[in-house]
Amino acid sequence: MSGEEETSKHLPSTSEETNITEQSMNEGDPNAGALVVVPEEKASSSDEYIRLRVITSDLTNEVHFRVKSATTLGRLKRSYCNKLGFSVEELRFVFDGHRITDDDTPKKLGMMNDDVIEIYQERSGGM
Repeated sequence: MSGEEETSKHLPSTSEETNITEQSMNEGDPNAGALVVVPEEKASSSDEYIRLRVITSDLTNEVHFRVKSATTLGRLKRSYCNKLGFSVEELRFVFDGHRITDDDTPKKLGMMNDDVIEIYQERSGGM
């Protein structure tokens, strides 16, 4: 194992194809602490993978994911929530003004590299 792999934190993966690792944290690095979904085997075509940025509404936290275009975004949502200690029901994931469902895929939503998914605290209640 290389030194980089030893210092990375590994979270359980819901697939044999991907692992989630934490990038090294450097002061002043805007991507410090970002999550990246890294394939265990190199893909023959880079087009089937897409880089997505998940950002909180107050811009205090940004997490990066690399997922297949056909992967359901429910996996991304669960990974994000597990890492930050939230329940999926507590957060609302929004892309291009529309709420993301668990069955949506980047391909279905027309996402491209470095597109942003916004996160909002779910609100309930009223009068």
